[in-house]
Amino acid sequence: MNIPWKQLLVENFSYKLVALFISLILWFTILGRRDFSVTKNIELDLVPPIGYVLQGPSSDHIKVKVSGPRTALRRFLESGSSPVLSIDLQGYEEGTFRVPIPLNRLDLPFGVKVISVRPTEVEVKLTK
Repeated sequence: MNIPWKQLLVENFSYKLVALFISLILWFTILGRRDFSVTKNIELDLVPPIGYVLQGPSSDHIKVKVSGPRTALRRFLESGSSPVLSIDLQGYEEGTFRVPIPLNRLDLPFGVKVISVRPTEVEVKLTK
């Protein structure tokens, strides 16, 4: 059973053309999708334990670099007023401590990932 190449190419040509068109659209859509990255300043709100006073943290804000699709990043950047990350210092006693920044407490839209945070921790001093 020998079928000529020309007949294989021409047979169901409209279906083959539609399939080629759809595959090209998918190819360019997937290749054209890139993640973008932006940096945003986020204010820190350190909440001392009851009976303690906070003596100036080493930083009052952090820089967060995130990446993701353009629409999700736009939502992250335009999310109302300046975002505030509240860190509760319950469980800390009097003294000087290095408190890590809790990345899981950042309110990020779906698809946005944290690339880096500067600084990764802040130094606080608690006094009675």
